Amino acid sequence: MKKLFLLLIFLVVFFSYGQDSIPIQTYKIDNNLTYIYKKPKIWDTFKYIPKDYIGFGKYLIQKEHLPQVGIALASTAALIPLDRKLLDNASEIGSKIGWDEEGKYLYISGVRMLPADTSSAIYHIGNGGTTILLSAGFLIYGKIHNDYRALNTSSELAEVLISVGLLSQTIKRITGRQSPIRAIETGSDSGHWTPFPSFKAFKENTPNYDAMPSGHLATYVASLFVISTNYPEKKWIKPVGYTLGGLLAFKMVSSKVHWTSDYPIAILIGYAIGKNAANRRIKKDQKIKIGKTNYPYKLNYNLSSIDNTLVGGFHITF
Repeated sequence: MKKLFLLLIFLVVFFSYGQDSIPIQTYKIDNNLTYIYKKPKIWDTFKYIPKDYIGFGKYLIQKEHLPQVGIALASTAALIPLDRKLLDNASEIGSKIGWDEEGKYLYISGVRMLPADTSSAIYHIGNGGTTILLSAGFLIYGKIHNDYRALNTSSELAEVLISVGLLSQTIKRITGRQSPIRAIETGSDSGHWTPFPSFKAFKENTPNYDAMPSGHLATYVASLFVISTNYPEKKWIKPVGYTLGGLLAFKMVSSKVHWTSDYPIAILIGYAIGKNAANRRIKKDQKIKIGKTNYPYKLNYNLSSIDNTLVGGFHITF
Protein backbone atom coordinates (compact mmCIF):
# COMPACT_ATOMS: atom_id res chain seq x y z
CA MET A 1 0.00 0.00 0.00
CA LYS A 2 2.90 2.34 0.71
CA LYS A 3 4.28 1.79 -2.80
CA LEU A 4 0.86 2.44 -4.30
CA PHE A 5 0.47 5.65 -2.30
CA LEU A 6 3.86 6.88 -3.55
CA LEU A 7 2.88 6.08 -7.14
CA LEU A 8 -0.35 8.04 -6.83
CA ILE A 9 1.57 11.08 -5.57
CA PHE A 10 3.99 10.59 -8.47
CA LEU A 11 1.11 10.49 -10.96
CA VAL A 12 -0.49 13.64 -9.59
CA VAL A 13 2.78 15.60 -9.65
CA PHE A 14 3.70 14.59 -13.19
CA PHE A 15 0.26 14.93 -14.71
CA SER A 16 -0.04 18.37 -13.11
CA TYR A 17 3.26 19.57 -14.56
CA GLY A 18 3.10 21.59 -17.75
CA GLN A 19 0.29 22.49 -20.10
CA ASP A 20 -0.36 21.24 -23.61
CA SER A 21 -2.82 22.75 -26.04
CA ILE A 22 -2.78 19.81 -28.48
CA PRO A 23 -6.24 18.18 -28.13
CA ILE A 24 -5.30 14.78 -29.58
CA GLN A 25 -2.36 12.76 -30.87
CA THR A 26 -2.51 10.07 -33.55
CA TYR A 27 -0.37 6.93 -33.89
CA LYS A 28 -0.31 4.91 -37.08
CA ILE A 29 -0.51 1.22 -36.21
CA ASP A 30 -0.53 -0.06 -39.80
CA ASN A 31 -1.71 1.09 -43.23
CA ASN A 32 -5.35 0.64 -42.27
CA LEU A 33 -5.46 1.48 -38.56
CA THR A 34 -4.69 4.62 -36.56
CA TYR A 35 -5.01 5.07 -32.79
CA ILE A 36 -6.16 8.44 -31.49
CA TYR A 37 -5.50 9.54 -27.89
CA LYS A 38 -6.52 12.47 -25.76
CA LYS A 39 -4.17 13.71 -23.09
CA PRO A 40 -5.14 11.94 -19.84
CA LYS A 41 -6.25 13.99 -16.88
CA ILE A 42 -4.93 13.72 -13.35
CA TRP A 43 -7.89 11.81 -11.91
CA ASP A 44 -8.57 9.48 -14.84
CA THR A 45 -6.84 6.69 -12.92
CA PHE A 46 -9.54 6.83 -10.23
CA LYS A 47 -12.49 7.94 -12.34
CA TYR A 48 -12.50 4.79 -14.43
CA ILE A 49 -12.18 2.25 -11.60
CA PRO A 50 -15.98 1.92 -11.11
CA LYS A 51 -16.30 1.40 -14.88
CA ASP A 52 -13.77 -1.44 -14.64
CA TYR A 53 -16.13 -3.34 -12.36
CA ILE A 54 -19.21 -2.51 -14.44
CA GLY A 55 -17.34 -3.57 -17.56
CA PHE A 56 -16.20 -6.81 -15.94
CA GLY A 57 -19.76 -7.61 -14.90
CA LYS A 58 -20.99 -7.00 -18.45
CA TYR A 59 -18.14 -9.10 -19.83
CA LEU A 60 -19.27 -12.09 -17.79
CA ILE A 61 -22.78 -12.09 -19.22
CA GLN A 62 -22.23 -10.95 -22.81
CA LYS A 63 -22.99 -13.68 -25.32
CA GLU A 64 -19.71 -13.36 -27.22
CA HIS A 65 -17.71 -13.85 -24.01
CA LEU A 66 -19.63 -16.80 -22.60
CA PRO A 67 -17.17 -19.33 -24.11
CA GLN A 68 -14.21 -17.70 -22.31
CA VAL A 69 -16.13 -17.52 -19.03
CA GLY A 70 -17.25 -21.11 -19.42
CA ILE A 71 -13.70 -22.30 -20.13
CA ALA A 72 -12.38 -20.48 -17.05
CA LEU A 73 -15.01 -22.02 -14.77
CA ALA A 74 -14.81 -25.49 -16.32
CA SER A 75 -11.02 -25.61 -16.22
CA THR A 76 -11.05 -24.51 -12.59
CA ALA A 77 -13.42 -27.34 -11.70
CA ALA A 78 -11.39 -29.84 -13.75
CA LEU A 79 -8.06 -28.83 -12.20
CA ILE A 80 -9.09 -28.94 -8.54
CA PRO A 81 -8.94 -32.79 -8.30
CA LEU A 82 -5.50 -32.68 -9.96
CA ASP A 83 -4.09 -29.87 -7.84
CA ARG A 84 -2.02 -31.96 -5.44
CA LYS A 85 -0.46 -34.10 -8.16
CA LEU A 86 0.40 -31.02 -10.25
CA LEU A 87 1.81 -29.32 -7.16
CA ASP A 88 4.03 -32.30 -6.32
CA ASN A 89 5.28 -32.55 -9.91
CA ALA A 90 6.04 -28.84 -10.09
CA SER A 91 7.79 -28.91 -6.70
CA GLU A 92 9.94 -31.84 -7.83
CA ILE A 93 11.03 -29.99 -10.96
CA GLY A 94 11.40 -26.73 -9.05
CA SER A 95 13.66 -28.31 -6.44
CA LYS A 96 16.12 -29.30 -9.16
CA ILE A 97 16.51 -25.71 -10.35
CA GLY A 98 16.09 -23.97 -7.00
CA TRP A 99 12.57 -22.70 -7.65
CA ASP A 100 10.85 -24.56 -4.83
CA GLU A 101 11.66 -21.90 -2.22
CA GLU A 102 10.63 -18.28 -1.79
CA GLY A 103 13.86 -16.91 -3.26
CA LYS A 104 16.46 -14.40 -2.17
CA TYR A 105 16.06 -10.64 -1.90
CA LEU A 106 18.25 -7.62 -1.36
CA TYR A 107 17.44 -5.87 1.91
CA ILE A 108 18.21 -2.22 2.67
CA SER A 109 17.84 -1.11 6.30
CA GLY A 110 15.84 -4.26 6.98
CA VAL A 111 13.38 -3.58 4.13
CA ARG A 112 13.11 -6.08 1.26
CA MET A 113 13.85 -4.12 -1.88
CA LEU A 114 14.97 -6.12 -4.91
CA PRO A 115 15.09 -9.78 -5.99
CA ALA A 116 18.59 -11.25 -5.75
CA ASP A 117 18.19 -14.39 -7.89
CA THR A 118 16.24 -15.65 -10.91
CA SER A 119 13.61 -17.43 -8.82
CA SER A 120 12.65 -14.34 -6.84
CA ALA A 121 12.85 -12.14 -9.97
CA ILE A 122 10.27 -14.33 -11.73
CA TYR A 123 7.99 -14.24 -8.69
CA HIS A 124 8.41 -10.47 -8.45
CA ILE A 125 7.05 -9.77 -11.95
CA GLY A 126 3.56 -10.53 -10.63
CA ASN A 127 4.04 -8.22 -7.69
CA GLY A 128 2.26 -4.89 -7.74
CA GLY A 129 5.65 -3.23 -7.42
CA THR A 130 6.51 -4.26 -10.99
CA THR A 131 3.32 -2.70 -12.33
CA ILE A 132 4.15 0.46 -10.38
CA LEU A 133 7.62 0.60 -11.93
CA LEU A 134 6.18 0.09 -15.41
CA SER A 135 3.61 2.82 -14.81
CA ALA A 136 6.32 5.20 -13.61
CA GLY A 137 8.47 4.34 -16.64
CA PHE A 138 5.69 5.10 -19.13
CA LEU A 139 4.86 8.26 -17.22
CA ILE A 140 8.42 9.60 -17.34
CA TYR A 141 8.78 8.71 -21.04
CA GLY A 142 5.42 10.29 -21.82
CA LYS A 143 6.27 13.54 -20.09
CA ILE A 144 9.73 13.82 -21.62
CA HIS A 145 8.51 13.09 -25.16
CA ASN A 146 5.03 14.60 -24.81
CA ASP A 147 3.61 11.20 -25.76
CA TYR A 148 -0.11 10.81 -25.03
CA ARG A 149 -0.09 7.08 -25.68
CA ALA A 150 2.60 6.50 -23.05
CA LEU A 151 0.81 8.77 -20.58
CA ASN A 152 -2.46 6.89 -21.02
CA THR A 153 -0.65 3.57 -20.65
CA SER A 154 0.88 4.78 -17.39
CA SER A 155 -2.49 5.87 -16.02
CA GLU A 156 -4.15 2.60 -17.10
CA LEU A 157 -1.48 0.50 -15.37
CA ALA A 158 -2.11 2.30 -12.09
CA GLU A 159 -5.86 1.94 -12.67
CA VAL A 160 -5.80 -1.84 -13.25
CA LEU A 161 -3.44 -2.36 -10.33
CA ILE A 162 -6.09 -0.91 -8.03
CA SER A 163 -9.08 -2.50 -9.78
CA VAL A 164 -7.59 -6.00 -9.99
CA GLY A 165 -6.24 -5.78 -6.45
CA LEU A 166 -9.60 -4.89 -4.94
CA LEU A 167 -11.50 -7.46 -7.00
CA SER A 168 -9.10 -10.34 -6.32
CA GLN A 169 -9.02 -9.54 -2.61
CA THR A 170 -12.82 -9.53 -2.52
CA ILE A 171 -13.01 -12.96 -4.18
CA LYS A 172 -10.29 -14.32 -1.87
CA ARG A 173 -12.35 -13.26 1.13
CA ILE A 174 -15.43 -14.93 -0.37
CA THR A 175 -13.78 -18.26 -1.28
CA GLY A 176 -11.37 -18.52 1.67
CA ARG A 177 -9.26 -21.18 0.00
CA GLN A 178 -6.21 -22.50 1.85
CA SER A 179 -2.83 -22.02 0.18
CA PRO A 180 -0.75 -25.13 -0.62
CA ILE A 181 1.86 -24.52 2.05
CA ARG A 182 -0.85 -24.42 4.76
CA ALA A 183 -2.76 -27.33 3.23
CA ILE A 184 0.32 -29.57 3.38
CA GLU A 185 0.79 -28.67 7.05
CA THR A 186 -2.82 -29.67 7.81
CA GLY A 187 -2.83 -32.78 5.60
CA SER A 188 -5.27 -31.49 2.98
CA ASP A 189 -4.75 -32.52 -0.65
CA SER A 190 -6.27 -29.44 -2.27
CA GLY A 191 -6.75 -26.96 0.55
CA HIS A 192 -9.70 -26.33 2.83
CA TRP A 193 -12.35 -23.84 1.74
CA THR A 194 -13.67 -21.46 4.40
CA PRO A 195 -16.08 -19.08 2.67
CA PHE A 196 -16.31 -15.58 4.15
CA PRO A 197 -13.63 -15.88 6.87
CA SER A 198 -13.72 -13.09 9.44
CA PHE A 199 -11.54 -10.04 8.81
CA LYS A 200 -9.56 -10.89 11.95
CA ALA A 201 -8.92 -14.48 10.86
CA PHE A 202 -7.92 -13.40 7.36
CA LYS A 203 -5.48 -10.81 8.70
CA GLU A 204 -3.90 -13.05 11.32
CA ASN A 205 -3.55 -16.15 9.13
CA THR A 206 -3.73 -14.91 5.53
CA PRO A 207 -2.22 -18.01 3.80
CA ASN A 208 -5.06 -20.05 5.23
CA TYR A 209 -7.63 -18.18 3.12
CA ASP A 210 -6.08 -16.29 0.19
CA ALA A 211 -5.25 -18.83 -2.54
CA MET A 212 -8.21 -18.33 -4.93
CA PRO A 213 -7.70 -16.49 -7.25
CA SER A 214 -4.03 -15.61 -7.77
CA GLY A 215 -3.72 -11.85 -7.38
CA HIS A 216 -0.16 -11.98 -8.74
CA LEU A 217 -1.21 -13.60 -12.00
CA ALA A 218 -4.33 -11.43 -12.40
CA THR A 219 -2.24 -8.26 -11.94
CA TYR A 220 0.40 -9.50 -14.35
CA VAL A 221 -2.13 -10.42 -17.05
CA ALA A 222 -3.95 -7.08 -16.72
CA SER A 223 -0.65 -5.19 -17.01
CA LEU A 224 0.38 -7.25 -20.04
CA PHE A 225 -2.85 -6.57 -21.90
CA VAL A 226 -2.82 -2.86 -21.09
CA ILE A 227 0.60 -2.59 -22.72
CA SER A 228 -0.04 -4.95 -25.65
CA THR A 229 -3.38 -3.30 -26.46
CA ASN A 230 -1.82 0.15 -26.58
CA TYR A 231 1.20 -1.05 -28.61
CA PRO A 232 -0.18 -3.71 -31.00
CA GLU A 233 2.54 -3.01 -33.57
CA LYS A 234 5.18 -4.27 -31.10
CA LYS A 235 4.84 -7.92 -32.02
CA TRP A 236 7.33 -9.16 -29.39
CA ILE A 237 5.27 -8.00 -26.39
CA LYS A 238 2.78 -10.89 -26.29
CA PRO A 239 5.23 -13.79 -26.90
CA VAL A 240 7.63 -12.46 -24.27
CA GLY A 241 4.73 -11.66 -21.95
CA TYR A 242 3.16 -15.11 -22.28
CA THR A 243 6.51 -16.78 -21.64
CA LEU A 244 7.17 -14.76 -18.49
CA GLY A 245 3.58 -15.35 -17.35
CA GLY A 246 4.03 -19.10 -17.75
CA LEU A 247 7.24 -18.99 -15.72
CA LEU A 248 5.48 -16.95 -13.03
CA ALA A 249 2.62 -19.47 -12.85
CA PHE A 250 5.05 -22.39 -12.58
CA LYS A 251 7.14 -20.61 -9.95
CA MET A 252 4.15 -19.99 -7.68
CA VAL A 253 3.02 -23.63 -7.85
CA SER A 254 6.53 -25.05 -7.39
CA SER A 255 7.09 -22.87 -4.31
CA LYS A 256 3.65 -23.85 -2.91
CA VAL A 257 2.16 -20.37 -3.06
CA HIS A 258 -0.76 -21.30 -5.35
CA TRP A 259 -2.67 -24.25 -6.75
CA THR A 260 -2.92 -24.61 -10.52
CA SER A 261 -6.70 -24.21 -10.31
CA ASP A 262 -6.20 -20.72 -8.84
CA TYR A 263 -5.16 -19.51 -12.29
CA PRO A 264 -8.05 -19.67 -14.81
CA ILE A 265 -10.24 -17.14 -12.98
CA ALA A 266 -7.19 -14.93 -12.34
CA ILE A 267 -6.42 -14.91 -16.07
CA LEU A 268 -10.04 -14.07 -16.88
CA ILE A 269 -10.03 -11.15 -14.43
CA GLY A 270 -6.73 -9.77 -15.69
CA TYR A 271 -7.63 -10.10 -19.36
CA ALA A 272 -11.10 -8.55 -19.10
CA ILE A 273 -10.08 -5.60 -16.92
CA GLY A 274 -6.81 -4.96 -18.76
CA LYS A 275 -8.37 -4.98 -22.25
CA ASN A 276 -11.35 -2.88 -21.21
CA ALA A 277 -9.18 -0.29 -19.44
CA ALA A 278 -6.94 0.13 -22.48
CA ASN A 279 -9.65 0.12 -25.16
CA ARG A 280 -11.72 2.65 -23.23
CA ARG A 281 -9.24 5.45 -24.01
CA ILE A 282 -8.34 4.50 -27.57
CA LYS A 283 -10.30 5.89 -30.49
CA LYS A 284 -9.63 3.70 -33.53
CA ASP A 285 -9.69 5.13 -37.05
CA GLN A 286 -9.85 2.12 -39.34
CA LYS A 287 -9.97 2.30 -43.12
CA ILE A 288 -12.56 0.12 -44.78
CA LYS A 289 -11.01 -2.14 -47.39
CA ILE A 290 -12.89 -1.92 -50.67
CA GLY A 291 -12.38 -5.02 -52.75
CA LYS A 292 -13.46 -5.99 -56.25
CA THR A 293 -17.21 -6.40 -56.49
CA ASN A 294 -18.56 -9.42 -58.33
CA TYR A 295 -21.82 -8.64 -60.03
CA PRO A 296 -24.29 -11.37 -61.10
CA TYR A 297 -24.18 -10.21 -64.73
CA LYS A 298 -21.77 -9.36 -67.54
CA LEU A 299 -21.77 -6.04 -69.37
CA ASN A 300 -20.35 -6.13 -72.95
CA TYR A 301 -19.68 -3.19 -75.24
CA ASN A 302 -19.43 -3.21 -79.05
CA LEU A 303 -18.79 -0.79 -81.92
CA SER A 304 -20.04 -1.13 -85.49
CA SER A 305 -20.41 0.90 -88.68
CA ILE A 306 -23.75 1.44 -90.42
CA ASP A 307 -23.72 3.42 -93.71
CA ASN A 308 -20.28 4.78 -92.80
CA THR A 309 -21.61 5.91 -89.42
CA LEU A 310 -19.88 4.63 -86.26
CA VAL A 311 -22.44 3.19 -83.84
CA GLY A 312 -21.83 2.02 -80.26
CA GLY A 313 -23.89 -0.38 -78.21
CA PHE A 314 -23.90 -2.80 -75.29
CA HIS A 315 -25.67 -5.87 -74.09
CA ILE A 316 -26.11 -7.49 -70.69
CA THR A 317 -25.77 -11.22 -70.06
CA PHE A 318 -27.20 -12.67 -66.81
